[in-house]
Amino acid sequence: MKKDWKKINATLLLCAFISFNNLSCTALAQEQVQQPAAESQSQNTIYKGSVQSTIEHLPNYRKTEIDTVNISANKATINKGNVIKIAFAQHFSTKTAKKGDRITFVLKESLKTIENRVLLPEGTKIIGTVEEVIPSKIWNRNAQALISLNDVILPDGTTGTLSAKVHAKNAMLKRSGWAATGKAALWTVGLFGVGAGVGAAIGAAASAVGTGCLAIGMPVGGGVGLITGSLTKGLNYKAKPGKTIYIELTEDLDISY
Repeated sequence: MKKDWKKINATLLLCAFISFNNLSCTALAQEQVQQPAAESQSQNTIYKGSVQSTIEHLPNYRKTEIDTVNISANKATINKGNVIKIAFAQHFSTKTAKKGDRITFVLKESLKTIENRVLLPEGTKIIGTVEEVIPSKIWNRNAQALISLNDVILPDGTTGTLSAKVHAKNAMLKRSGWAATGKAALWTVGLFGVGAGVGAAIGAAASAVGTGCLAIGMPVGGGVGLITGSLTKGLNYKAKPGKTIYIELTEDLDISY
């Protein structure tokens, strides 16, 4: 009888040991299955104390290195370096602009993350200040304007501040250098023809062969046109309402919900 009880106890212990091992293996397997998902989630989740923050992204208009937006329970932070597309809400020209002038820009469409979260609604105004105007100069040097972006006004009248600059070389608004080159080329071509006409007129007046004077007049006119075109002043920067530009945040922009 005692031997039978010993066999029963041994059997029970063995069964308990096997059951315990099976439970441990099952729990371990479940943990391993769930771990990659947790690791994947952590790639786009930041924990600051007890506050969970996820990362979203703005459209990358100009292949900038920064496009991230930190999203928490009560605010969104558009990180420094992000580029935003805005539009002039008024006429602007470097010919008439002066230091200290205020310029109003507007969002023609809502500023959204690519995850479709609205950060700033359509119609939001962004106010800039003219910091410097460099007038056009000879040798086709175009006029330039340095503008800082300082204030935000939401459609409901709520105001805020931001810090941004024009996303361009030296943060300056100016016409493309190709525009000035084209203007010089027009002068060259125009006076090229004038020189040809003058050469032909000289040949006719002298009762000489017009073709010879024409050949002389064309390069002379072209040379004069090139010099004249180069000595003229460059172009002013002009914008009508609706013209879009890109600005770059120089500090983080916090938007509270």
